[in-house]
Amino acid sequence: MKIHRPIAALLVAALLLPPTAASAAPPAAGSPALPAPPKTAPPAPPKEDAISAMARELFAKGVAAWNQRKYEECRASHLAAWSIKPYRQIAGNLAACEVKLGLYRDAAEHLSALTQPAADGTRAELSLEHRRLFDEALAKIAVVDIDVEPGATVLVDGKAVGQAPLPAPLFLEPGEHMLEARTGTGAVAQIKERFEAGTQRNIALQPRMPQAATTATTTPTAATSAPPPVAPTAPPVAPPDTRVRDGVVIGGLALGGAALAAGVALAVVSNGKSEEADEALHSVVKDGGVNACSDPAFRARCDALADANSAEGTTWRLAIAGFVTAGAVLGGTALASVFWPVETPRAAASHAVHIAPVVTAQSAGFTIGGAF
Repeated sequence: MKIHRPIAALLVAALLLPPTAASAAPPAAGSPALPAPPKTAPPAPPKEDAISAMARELFAKGVAAWNQRKYEECRASHLAAWSIKPYRQIAGNLAACEVKLGLYRDAAEHLSALTQPAADGTRAELSLEHRRLFDEALAKIAVVDIDVEPGATVLVDGKAVGQAPLPAPLFLEPGEHMLEARTGTGAVAQIKERFEAGTQRNIALQPRMPQAATTATTTPTAATSAPPPVAPTAPPVAPPDTRVRDGVVIGGLALGGAALAAGVALAVVSNGKSEEADEALHSVVKDGGVNACSDPAFRARCDALADANSAEGTTWRLAIAGFVTAGAVLGGTALASVFWPVETPRAAASHAVHIAPVVTAQSAGFTIGGAF
């Protein structure tokens, strides 16, 4: 029997990918199977590409994991499928697995996305089963509607979540959170509050410009008081130019993330191919013994077994290539972000001449200074 490669660590990486909306019906409480999702993967276009086929296969694996009460695998497969092709049929199943795992905030985000307007402008209604799951998740988290001027960037605990107006409320874990809004003009609004589970609030943020520092001035009280000489001031130093380095880092993160997602998806597919090959081998040995492939009667089945082994090996090698590529790109990006040289513009020399009057009780004159 072939030893399966463990993929639990690989699926952890897939959990970092951002979840979004889909619409397969969630399970009823205590039921062993998802009641509403189709028995097969979502309907595919007439000419389905390899990426779409991979997403459909991951969707089917997620449904099978749910039926076996393997909720971690169920969520991982649906999340990987969504990262490849964001079919709306995935989100309901994904949210059901997350409720089982106690990930109520993630489940609420996926179920909320099901009500977002479709391409034709119509807004879908949640089914009774989806509504039950939504209510269960909302009882464990806080819901916050943010009222702020359009275009302002909204941040939660220092992390940007989008620009106003946000498409949906914020779903927060119970506890203390910092809410912030920043505009393109530099205006900022901050509020730090504690949020309780099961509550829904509306918070208005009004960004304001930071107050400019004021300087105290003094007025001479005697005719003999003289202003101090004006010393020449150095011109401000221009900030370093980091545009090239930032472009390399952003591009590296995007490429490394794509390679990592592809590696995770291919590893999941490879594991499935390995299971298929094991089942085929067991069947051949059971019917014809260990030397069954020497019998012409088993030639077709042995050829199919060889094809399954070849497909499993190919997908696994591609997965390894994806992980190696992701590691190399992300490692190189990290090094570039630290060691990439940045150009510091040279400040222009000042050739101005500064003249200041000097008046005392005994004499009067001028001071002259500058750089030549």
